[in-house]
This record gives sequence, structure tokens and C-alpha cells, in this order.
Amino acid sequence: MGLPANRAYHVIYDGSLMDAVEYAADNGWTSIVPDIGVPAFSPDLILAEERGSLMERSRELSIGWGFHAAGDNVSLFSTYPPVRNGVLHYFRQTIDLARELSVGPTNIVVHPGAPPKFRKARNLADNFSQIHHELYARTLRDNLAHLIDYASSRVRIAVENTGWTPLIRDVIEQLLPSGLAICLDIPKLYNTDLEIISDDWDFIQKHRDHIEVVHIHDIHPTLGSHQVVGEGLLDLRPYLSFLARLKTKPQYVFEVRPRELAQESLHVFSNIVDSLGIRL
Repeated sequence: MGLPANRAYHVIYDGSLMDAVEYAADNGWTSIVPDIGVPAFSPDLILAEERGSLMERSRELSIGWGFHAAGDNVSLFSTYPPVRNGVLHYFRQTIDLARELSVGPTNIVVHPGAPPKFRKARNLADNFSQIHHELYARTLRDNLAHLIDYASSRVRIAVENTGWTPLIRDVIEQLLPSGLAICLDIPKLYNTDLEIISDDWDFIQKHRDHIEVVHIHDIHPTLGSHQVVGEGLLDLRPYLSFLARLKTKPQYVFEVRPRELAQESLHVFSNIVDSLGIRL
């Protein structure tokens, strides 16, 4: 079957992380990706004894890890010192959790967030962000650099293509040589009109060797994204042909919830890969 070598599902509705590890081992997954945005998966609630048990069980079952940092109510653009310090502290806790659960190298996917917008009346342009461009570019760059440094070699930080702007792409490009990675969410390459965001796709193709994680799901015209593969409008084939040529194989994360539907998506996905005659 055309299964990616590193395949994971997005852990959201599972009863516990231990349950997710064991489900993955029983159902053909090689890793799991818990989302830290789930309240029960907050690092402060996972104590040392549980971390040790999870690490040991995942070692026994040969299940790897990836992580999705909290993406709501946090932003790497925050300039307010107490909030910024709190956001970075929470991300550091997430990095510590990743390091203590994973036997080998792992990754954490982050959303960059967005600076505030204050458009002037009778004007479509966001003059505020233009005026403060350097401040917000420096803030994002410094925050990401801090996380890259804290994560060191065992945990890799990957920025997902969500809400990218010229400023964000420029900062990412500056930090790629320092070890920052890219998370390619294929459906998020499309805008609300289901037109491809060519600036993002061109950027990702240019920096293909930095792709660490790929998010897989489908887009339905009325239900939106995160749908079962094959039940929407997305044609994965050109992207999979592109990904098959990468020098290093990324982790494929099926962001379809709940896990039973991720399982359905994996089966459909495998058939697509087989039809292309490629290996991922």
C-alpha cells in the first residue's frame, strides 16, 4: 500500500494520550500529533510520571511523536511584554513536553499569528501594519528565533502556512538557515474562493528542502476544510508528486477528526499514492 513512511493523525478527540498511542499502534500509524490547544493536553497538566509512562509506552510500540502548538488566543506577534512573555513561556513548556515524550527527534508546528489591524476609513489598505512593519517583523523574528534556540536540535520548529503575508514569508526566509522548518498544509494553499495562494505555493516550492511536516485533509464547498480525503474538491495528486521528489521525507499528519475518519482518509490517500506509483 502507498502509505507514507511517517504518518500520523491529529489527536483531538481521544480520551487520553496513552489511548492515542495504543490506537496508533493498532491501526497502522507510525506516530501521533496531539494538539496542545486541547485543554487536557496542556503541558502543565501532564506530570512527570505520566510523561515517563507515555515515553516508555511509545518506545515499546515504536510510535513517534509530533506536536501542534496551541494556535488560538496566542500570537507570535504580541508586543505587550507580559503577554509576550506568557506566550513564549507556554511555547517553551510545549517544547519541554515534546522533548520528554519523544524518544527521538520530533517537531512542533506553530501558527505565526497576526499583528493588529486598524484600517483608516475610506481606505482598503492596512496603514497601521505598514507604519509599524519593522516593529512587527522584529517581534516575529525574535520570538521565532527564541523558540528555535530553546528547541535546539532534538525539537524542530515548523511554521504552518496559515495567514502568511509578505512580512511573514520574509521573516521565515531569514530564519530557515537557523533551523526553522516549514509545515505545508495543502488545503491552506487555497483562499476562501478556492483559488490557490500562489505567493505561498511559490515560496514553499522555492524552499522545499525545509518542509518538515505536511498536513492532509480535504476541502468541501459547504463544510470547509478538515474533511475526509476524497469527499471534497481538492486534487492531491500534483502536490504528492512534488513531495515524492523531496530529499528528506516529511511527517504526513492527517488533520481529519475524529480519528476514525482520519483512518478512512489514510485508506483513500494510500490508493491515490498507489495510482501515482510514487513513494512518500
